Amino acid sequence: MYSRVLALSLVLGLYGCSTVNNQVEAKTTATATETIQTLPYIELPEVRQFIDDMGSKHNYDRELLTQMFTNTYKREQVITKSDNQPEVLVPYHKYRANFIDPVRVQQGVAFAKRNKQWLDKVEKDYGVDWQIIVALIGVETAYGKVTGNRDVFTSLTTLSFDYPRRGSYFKSELEAYLLLARNQGWRLGETKGSYSGALGMVQFMPSNYMKLAVDYDQNGRVDLWGSEADAIGSIANYLRHHGWKYKQIAAVTARVDKPEDVKELVNKGRAPLHTMNEWGAKGVWATTNYTAGKAGLIGLRESETELDYWLAYDNFFTIMDYNPSRRYAMSVLELANRIAQHEGD
Repeated sequence: MYSRVLALSLVLGLYGCSTVNNQVEAKTTATATETIQTLPYIELPEVRQFIDDMGSKHNYDRELLTQMFTNTYKREQVITKSDNQPEVLVPYHKYRANFIDPVRVQQGVAFAKRNKQWLDKVEKDYGVDWQIIVALIGVETAYGKVTGNRDVFTSLTTLSFDYPRRGSYFKSELEAYLLLARNQGWRLGETKGSYSGALGMVQFMPSNYMKLAVDYDQNGRVDLWGSEADAIGSIANYLRHHGWKYKQIAAVTARVDKPEDVKELVNKGRAPLHTMNEWGAKGVWATTNYTAGKAGLIGLRESETELDYWLAYDNFFTIMDYNPSRRYAMSVLELANRIAQHEGD
């Protein structure tokens, strides 16, 4: 039986163009079943302003953008999915079942074995534990098998101009995508990604692709779809950028004597809150080996009726910088733990 202890010390184990790239061409791929065929986005004043801004700030081809927005319509499914993310709505015991299974573990072991040279190298170059990198790719895209099949331009346009809650963020990502496409020579409308516009086997948003993706195999281009080496190096670069601490504990199981007394501290914030002594004074105790330092208190449902607790250190919250869901971070840690346990099989 696999261990559920997530001590996980893991010892076990931006912009570059000022001229238009003429390889960027317009192509519309949205289907009628996914889009709302009302008015094209070019009819919105804010879209026309966006085109002007891209032209003045980045010397972007206004005619190209006008053509794209003239043939792009709202993709309702994008908004529906954005409002119903499993990381938010699905309890942990159901969420983790999507990622923690023997097949995903064995695929992770196989991924690690065929990329051993890159994983050994990346630990030395970036100081990021190899099993975390493998697990992130496993949770994000099943090791590159499921990278998304939606036209990124339409998805980001929909979220930029029809999703007010996060419109500013997605507008910045649309801007980054357009610049990235120009830099890379991608045809607008052909880049495939997730419903939110995430790219490649690591699911970087365009801004992170521009800032943190690396050509780790040094073949002259960054390829987060086809190069497992680039994916490994890029995730390591991302985690180091956000403060990953090499071979440090991420989380340990905990016992809470009086849950009612600390309920306001459970799943609070995105950083460690108290030292272990301070948690002890509140009746919260690590149930396995732990290290000194501050930790946050995580509570997730392992069943419909059972709430389990962990004390989470900095590395746990670094994973949350990748995806701000505690369910996600804990799934990554558990998958990493299991892959590390079986890597030598």
